[in-house]
This record gives sequence, structure tokens and C-alpha cells, in this order.
Amino acid sequence: MKLYIDGNLNDSVLSAGSMYDILYGGSIKSFISEGKVIKTIVINGTQYDDLMLDADKSKAFKLGDADEIKIATMNQLELLNGSLNAAITFLKEFKAGIVKTTDEIRWGNSAGAFKDFSAYLSGLTMFIQIMEKISQFLKIDYNNLVYDGKSVQSYFNDLEKILASVLSTQVEQDYVLLADIVEFELKPNIEMFENILKDMSVKINDHKAPVD
Repeated sequence: MKLYIDGNLNDSVLSAGSMYDILYGGSIKSFISEGKVIKTIVINGTQYDDLMLDADKSKAFKLGDADEIKIATMNQLELLNGSLNAAITFLKEFKAGIVKTTDEIRWGNSAGAFKDFSAYLSGLTMFIQIMEKISQFLKIDYNNLVYDGKSVQSYFNDLEKILASVLSTQVEQDYVLLADIVEFELKPNIEMFENILKDMSVKINDHKAPVD
């Protein structure tokens, strides 16, 4: 098989039996420059970026002598920007879901509206994980990071309380109150996080502090 790292051929993994051997066996680290991470994985012309996140799937992906693997890398700043953009995109989609949910509730489709909205709520886990990675990368404490007069951690605390209220009203089937909480509490909170991330992105790329 042939393995290319950023366009450069490396023949030292000819014995790899699966993508797991390459990605999780430790050998890939010696091929990638310090400070860089994998950006994309292309095998025989098809992109398989999910193999970076799914160890079981990478074990099942067997390799043969004729396979050609192309791995592209990126530096940590590119990774950070990618994470920020992914989070911003998710928040935009989440806001659209909020509007759809409140509209459907007020049109009488309460149970169906919340079922659809649950899929968006599950995405918040990914958002929180991204925010944790950003904090680690920039070595910042969200308790000390202030935006619009409040710490970023305070916005996280607000989000936690709002989500608890959303789940409580759903259990009680108080869908009118649910619509109000989602529209007038959750949506402004999500918009604030969107603004925070956009501000961080601009300042990071201007080589300034993330947030004043």
C-alpha cells in the first residue's frame, strides 16, 4: 500500500492490516510534524474523516496491498478555526430549530415539535465539547473571560438552568410555557454564544486576545 502525508510518500507502514493500525497504533505520530493534527483522510479517492473519531470503524476498515491512503494535516490554529466555524454553524442551525419548534407548538403540534427539537438539543453536547477544547487550546478560564458585562461561564450556567426548565416543562407537558422559555430565554442565550464565538474568531485571527 501507499501512504501519503501532505503529499509526501511514506512506505514504512506496508504491514498495516487496518486503518486502526495507522491511526491508533502510534505509528502515525512519527509521520506528522509536531504541532499538527490530521485534517482529512482519503482512501482510494474516497474521504473517510470519520475514521479519526471511530476506533471500531477504523478496525473494521481493512487495508490491502493496492490501497492508497492520503492524509492531510493542519496546524493547531487551523484546527481552532475549524472548531469555531463548526460551532457557529451549529448555533445558526440550532436557532432555526428554535424558531421551528416555537411555531409548531403554537400551531398545536406540541409533541411533534419537541421530538424534532430533541435532535438539536443533543447537538449541544458537541458544542460544549468544542468550547472546552477552545478553552484548553487558548489556556483561558471562562470564569475570567468577560463578554457584554458577564463571564462566559455565567452564560454556560444560564444555559444549564434554561435546559433544566425546558426538560421540566416537557415532562409536565406545559408546551405553552416551553415555547416561551425556548423563544425568550434559550434563543437569546444561543445568540450570545454565537456572538462570543464570532468575536473570538476575529480576534484570534487578528493575533489579539480572544475576548477583552
